Amino acid sequence: MLSSDLYTLIRVSVLEPRPDPETVAAIHDIVWRVASVENERTQGLDRKAAALATFASLLTSLTATLGLRFVDMYATWWALGLFVSALVFLALSVWKAVEALLPEEYRSLGSAYLERLPTWAVVRSRPEDVHGEAIEGVVASIARERKTNDTKADRMRLAFSFLLVGLGLIVIEAATLAAGQVV
Repeated sequence: MLSSDLYTLIRVSVLEPRPDPETVAAIHDIVWRVASVENERTQGLDRKAAALATFASLLTSLTATLGLRFVDMYATWWALGLFVSALVFLALSVWKAVEALLPEEYRSLGSAYLERLPTWAVVRSRPEDVHGEAIEGVVASIARERKTNDTKADRMRLAFSFLLVGLGLIVIEAATLAAGQVV
């Protein structure tokens, strides 16, 4: 028979591996830094989406004024088509930017986990065990936020593309109006 100290040592080191406290601390630090970076990315995308939606909205209303003059001067189907196309692309730009701003449900550490923290079972646990459980929840939260941010970034790319097409059509309208004034 093994002595109880030797049995405990074998059981803890072989059968129940324990995390290295320094490794857990390093992972904990990395995870929180990544969470902070992803949060900053979310805020940056939201600021850009809000600015784009505002700019494209204002441009849409200005385009309506220019477009009405354009269609009045050139009362043709192509003029109406150009005007409507410009409005549609600008509206799509606003729509995609606003869609990127729609509230998303982010995952975080659950209430059940948080309510368990002050219990004796957790309070008496080793810090690296508690950090390890928290890391799992934070990593899941980061993964979901990153996926949401990737979707936001895709929507923003589309919004910028629509804005550029709309601006191009407005430039054509303005150049045609200017040319009509000169001739």
